Amino acid sequence: MRSNQRGAFSGCFGINCGHKLYPYIKGVSHNFQKQYDPKEAIEKQKIQQKQRYYERNIRRLKYNLDLARRQNDISSERKFNQAIRGYQAKLRDLVKNNDFLTRQYDREQIISPNRAVIEQFRQDIRYNMTRKKVVDKTSVPISRPELNRITKSFRKSGGKILMGPEIDERLSNIGAEASIIGDDLIMFSSKAGRAAIHEELIHAKQKRAHGEPKNNAEICKREIEAGNILLENSDKWKLTEQEIENTRLLIKKYTKDLEDLRDGE
Repeated sequence: MRSNQRGAFSGCFGINCGHKLYPYIKGVSHNFQKQYDPKEAIEKQKIQQKQRYYERNIRRLKYNLDLARRQNDISSERKFNQAIRGYQAKLRDLVKNNDFLTRQYDREQIISPNRAVIEQFRQDIRYNMTRKKVVDKTSVPISRPELNRITKSFRKSGGKILMGPEIDERLSNIGAEASIIGDDLIMFSSKAGRAAIHEELIHAKQKRAHGEPKNNAEICKREIEAGNILLENSDKWKLTEQEIENTRLLIKKYTKDLEDLRDGE
C-alpha cells in the first residue's frame, strides 16, 4: 500500500491521522477549517518529539533510581537524581520557549499497575497489619534475588508482592516498612529488610489460617506472635542486631497496647 494512498499507514486516515471527510458541493461549499503552514507544522512536531524524548528519559531514570534505592546504592541514587533534575530543567526550558507546548507531568511519572490496590489500602487501613518503623534507616535492604527466594513459596501459592515508588510513598505515610492486604497481597518498601519481609509472610499465614483480625486486640496478639517467631528464627533468617532489637521493642509496644485494650473493656 503506497504511503500517499487513502487508508495507508502513513497517509490520510492512517495511524494517528486526524483528518475528517465532509461533503463538498461545487460553488456552495466553503473551507472554514484553520489553515496551517506545512513547514511550521513539521517544525512544531520535531519540538514536540523532543519533549517526548525528555519525558521518556525522565521515566527511565526514575525506574533506575527506584532500583538504586532498593539496593541501597547511595552513589547511583545521587547520580540518577542529578540526571533527572537535568532533564527536568531541559523540559522546563523547552516548554517555556514554545507556547504551543504544555508540561504534562503524568508523562514523567512511573506508571504503576498497583493503583487500585493502593486505593483499597488508602480507604481501609483500620485492621491492616504492618511492620512499623521504630527509628529511621534501621533496615538493610536485601537484594532482589534474595527477596524472590524468601517469597517464592508465598508467590507460588497465589500471593503477590507489590513494590515501587507509589508503595514507598504509601508506606512512608503510615510509618511502615511493609503491610499486608488480605492474605495474598503484600506491600514492601524498597528499603525493607529481612525482618519486615519475614514478618509479613507470617501475617499471611495467620490470615490464611484464621481469617482477617476482627478487632485491635486480635491484631496485637498476631503482632506479638509474629515478633516471637522472628526472634526464634533470628539466626536462621540472618536478622541484624538492630532488627532484633526493634522486634523486641515492637513486642513490648503491642503487649502494652493489648493490656490497655483489656483494661478499657
